[in-house]
Amino acid sequence: SKFAYNAAFSVANNPSKKFNPLFIYGASGLGKTHLMQAIGHFIIFNKPELKVRYIRMEDYFNEWVRCFQYNESSKTRKSQVNNSLMRKFHQKFQNIDILLMDDIQFIESKMKTMEDFFSTFEALYTNNKQIVIASDRLPKDIPTLDNRLRTRFEMGLVVDIVPPDYYTRFEIVKAYAKELEVDADDEVFAYIADNFVNNVRELKGAFNKVSAYAEFSGVGVTPDIAKRALNCAVRRKEITIEKIAQCVADYFELSVKDLKSTARQQKIAKARHIAIYLAR
Repeated sequence: SKFAYNAAFSVANNPSKKFNPLFIYGASGLGKTHLMQAIGHFIIFNKPELKVRYIRMEDYFNEWVRCFQYNESSKTRKSQVNNSLMRKFHQKFQNIDILLMDDIQFIESKMKTMEDFFSTFEALYTNNKQIVIASDRLPKDIPTLDNRLRTRFEMGLVVDIVPPDYYTRFEIVKAYAKELEVDADDEVFAYIADNFVNNVRELKGAFNKVSAYAEFSGVGVTPDIAKRALNCAVRRKEITIEKIAQCVADYFELSVKDLKSTARQQKIAKARHIAIYLAR
């Protein structure tokens, strides 16, 4: 994730100069929002003359809906009164220097909101304002995303945040324990880092469970307590084709010999196809 970090740092140092928009994607709990917040805080502290706004797409959508509904319910009033709330809404997001838009995937299937956000995007981009977007998917993987938005998201720099490696996971848990002022052995951090590999929230949740278990048991945070609290299986053994074949055979109440045979009975053929699919 150093690439994502360096891209974010470059944008924070020189907004709208090089990477615009910056599109950050990755699974939940990997730090996309933290990275966006870091960009915003860096700019606020080092370039206080610039106006920064952070918002989640869900909040943007809800605010837009409120303005739209107000206008619809006030059609009997003068047109300038009807449009004032929507105009203020647009000014709020267009008269700024940096827009940090989180969870952009929430916009999918909301066609009217897409049209509105497209106008906001164009206004900011045309006026050389920095746009940073975060998503749990690539633009091309958001099915109903308007093509105009998709191509604009992709014309800047698209970076991904990947799950942390073992060493990083170990350091995250260790730092979290220090933050909570909980004493624990390195073996505890290693056990958690070895068994929880998907994201940071998962790591913190695992350590919280271990520390709570130790506290309620009236003992210290030890490797034995961690194993009892989390009840993780020993590190998974390598998955081989032989093991896949055996699992599938057991499920269908067959033998591996049946799968490897030339038999064409429906039950055996189906099991064989599934085993081949899983092996691939």
